[in-house]
Amino acid sequence: MKPSKLFAAAFVALLLCATQAQAAEPEEHFLLTPALLAKLKAAAPDIRKLEKKDDEDGNEDERNNNLSAEAFARVLDKEPRAKAVLAKHGLSTREFALSTYAMLHAGMFVGLEPSMNKKQAADMLAGFTREQRANVALLRKTDMRAFGK
Repeated sequence: MKPSKLFAAAFVALLLCATQAQAAEPEEHFLLTPALLAKLKAAAPDIRKLEKKDDEDGNEDERNNNLSAEAFARVLDKEPRAKAVLAKHGLSTREFALSTYAMLHAGMFVGLEPSMNKKQAADMLAGFTREQRANVALLRKTDMRAFGK
């Protein structure tokens, strides 16, 4: 399993639902916090090691490319190494899955926002849930370089 492919597939699904004002999926109502981002930042190097090991081992399940956050958490629950890394950093698999999807959604908006005109950006943002708008605001003021490779 390669989490980065799961993240990308999940993000596309999130974008398709992003314009609904009242979204039904838990990841669309998940609120990121500075404390949670700090945990994710601390866990990032260990998670990258797991991804690298999975790449080397060929542990990639292509059937898992279209997962909800809940399904992604269940996949992680079956991975003892992933559960151990997350637990070491005080994260549950569900919290990690939801925060990953929330970060992807908000991060893509923040990344693409400069290429949109102000009205487009405002219209898109208005269609987000209250939590998604708060996540965008948080990521706008967060240095995301620590999360990259």
